[in-house]
Amino acid sequence: MRKLTSYLLILSSLILLNSCGIMFQRYHDYMHSWIGHEEDEVYLIYGPPMRSQVLKDGTKLIAYNYSSSGTDTPTFCEINFTIKNEKVFNAKFTGDYGAVSDHVKGPKNETQNPDIKTEASN
Repeated sequence: MRKLTSYLLILSSLILLNSCGIMFQRYHDYMHSWIGHEEDEVYLIYGPPMRSQVLKDGTKLIAYNYSSSGTDTPTFCEINFTIKNEKVFNAKFTGDYGAVSDHVKGPKNETQNPDIKTEASN
């Protein structure tokens, strides 16, 4: 009986980990779709960055942080872009699913997160 319980626990854990990966995959796809887009497009979707840094070689790093602590479960999301020659070179995020699903967006002409309403759709 103990072995069966252990197997079921392992199987449940694997299913849970796999479903989390699937849930986050679309947000990774949104971020990947930014590569090659103009820097100004990022600002049109996300607004002014919360942090930015220009490196010696001219590469620009910009970041957006979102958090909420007024709920039962605090959430956090950080979105980072690397800009080279005024184009997105890299885009990534880290964070909790709740914050990620609320804040990670693709470029306007790409598939948008259906959970996020843009000003045009309001």
